[in-house]
Amino acid sequence: MAVHVFVGPSCPEPLVRRRHPNIVVHGPIRHGGLFPRAFSAGDVVVIVDGIYHQRLALRHKEILDALARGVAVIGAASIGALRATELDQFGMIGVGRVYGWFRDGVFDGDDAVSVAHGETGSFTGLNVPLVNVHAAILAAQEAGVLTQQAGQILMEQMEREYYPLRTQERILAAAREHGERAFADWYAGRLGAGPDSFDQKRADTLEALALAERLGHRPPGTRLPAVAGDRPAGPARAWVAPASSATSDRDWRTEYHRRWRNHFAPADPLLRHRVAYQQIFAADFPDVWWDFLHRRADAAGVGSPGGLREHVLRQLGPTAARWHDEPALRSRITALLCPLPDLADPVEADLLLRRESAEDRARVTGWLERTRHHLDTHPERSLAQMSGAVCERLLRLIWNVGPDAELNMECTRRGLPSVHHAAVALRPFAVGYLSSHTARLPAGGEVRA
Repeated sequence: MAVHVFVGPSCPEPLVRRRHPNIVVHGPIRHGGLFPRAFSAGDVVVIVDGIYHQRLALRHKEILDALARGVAVIGAASIGALRATELDQFGMIGVGRVYGWFRDGVFDGDDAVSVAHGETGSFTGLNVPLVNVHAAILAAQEAGVLTQQAGQILMEQMEREYYPLRTQERILAAAREHGERAFADWYAGRLGAGPDSFDQKRADTLEALALAERLGHRPPGTRLPAVAGDRPAGPARAWVAPASSATSDRDWRTEYHRRWRNHFAPADPLLRHRVAYQQIFAADFPDVWWDFLHRRADAAGVGSPGGLREHVLRQLGPTAARWHDEPALRSRITALLCPLPDLADPVEADLLLRRESAEDRARVTGWLERTRHHLDTHPERSLAQMSGAVCERLLRLIWNVGPDAELNMECTRRGLPSVHHAAVALRPFAVGYLSSHTARLPAGGEVRA
């Protein structure tokens, strides 16, 4: 069992490595960070810092996915505390005062933990997070340096500031502007004696890491500890909404979640392109897709023992079930049933690639490389500039189909819900395809990517 931490400005990496040399240290987490197979059942992941201003942030369902895989997830100090507040009822473990403040409603905005920093290097923070200001004010009140009313006024002042502007200098200036020179002198003196005197985010990070190491050494099968507030913890119900929720019978595994998994989780970064190549260019892929639907239905146990036919009967009715037995009518079923495969599941991936040849794999690599070279040498172009109309003409050429109805039907026979989805799958290969074939498009314009 491995212990991982995603940390940035909340706690210096050298301090983390010195105190916890066996923990695997990652930079601030971002969208997709929990999907890789490096995080598996029994592992412990501590989420502290994350990117959520200039990049896509870590989604809640990514954490649910990790919990469902048996990964223990701890949140503290920064975005980890935010996510733990929102997901502790599903098994995420919240640690520290910052987590408690969000859970109890003291703070409710992301800006309370936000720190401006670079994306590389030491991730040194450029401002003082509001939660650390709050910790300083509480300490000042306990020391008799600041009244509760004065502390509230200062907090309200800092809350109105844009978060990157909440610097030590601005805090001192605000205190003096409100006549709290004694607090300003006390605050400056404490920071001079110890720069991390009021660094609640650092303290919470270290508390979370200590817990993570204890969990990392737990015997297999040991139940995770209860989270603060006596809410149940552990991954056992990470995939179901709480019983009190009106959505308790719904599955959180949406199509968006599946697309994220397909993009980030597979060990082979070319896997989704390899499947897309088969969908677009393999002449026999409609047969592969029909077999995939059958085997997927059997594996899921839907309609057992009748498999896909029984599933169609239950979902679409007796007329549709008769389509199953008529090869000429099966496209009607694929038009109505077009599930998104889970490429992170090796079984499903193998089913879709069972007729892939070594030549196919080489062509995928070569065509993608040609596309990269083309875009590198023409920086003013992008794949998005290849219009949907151009993609449709290419698809008609590749599949030898005519009217729109035939094109749409061929898409669904290949596991592509629409022409738009087919165009998205085609674009990365278009440059390689056109450069490798002498066939020209029908009249209507050149292809520019």
